[in-house]
Amino acid sequence: MTLWWMINGLLILWTVSVGSKKSNYEVRFESIEAVNGSTETLFLYQLRLLGRNRMINGSLIFLEDLDDTFDVLFESHAFKNGCWVKGIVNSATKPCEFFTRYYLSYFRIISPESNLPTTGAEVCPFRKGTYYVKNGVASTEDWPPIVFKGLNRYTISYLKNGESTGGVQFTISITETIT
Repeated sequence: MTLWWMINGLLILWTVSVGSKKSNYEVRFESIEAVNGSTETLFLYQLRLLGRNRMINGSLIFLEDLDDTFDVLFESHAFKNGCWVKGIVNSATKPCEFFTRYYLSYFRIISPESNLPTTGAEVCPFRKGTYYVKNGVASTEDWPPIVFKGLNRYTISYLKNGESTGGVQFTISITETIT
């Protein structure tokens, strides 16, 4: 076996071992605010952050089923060198795909008292109604080993016929914990 093949093999093994590493992150919510619709607001977020740990408390009121007649615009920004820079996770998609691909995998809220949907069947479509969360935190168990540490801002907007009908914007601080 030549030296070139041995080096390539070692690089591949090293890449796989580093890439498959599970990272542990701590997320602290810095702010959370509702995004109003341009003509009407169909999705109301009445959330606030409480306590030293800044846990999510409050309610979400969906005045319509969030089905495939809507679009979801998801935007991410990272705070780098004193300004907000567009992040790498941005998408415009249908609600079912957004909630199963992004919300359930990366932004699911863990709460001892909540009626938020927790499975793909419950979020497709996301039904009209009032949802509540008490002492909620973001689940980081499925996060990849590569994320922007520090301040990150995410905006989720719900669009119908190209018009904004509400949404939410939250800023979080991400730190990697050493285990």
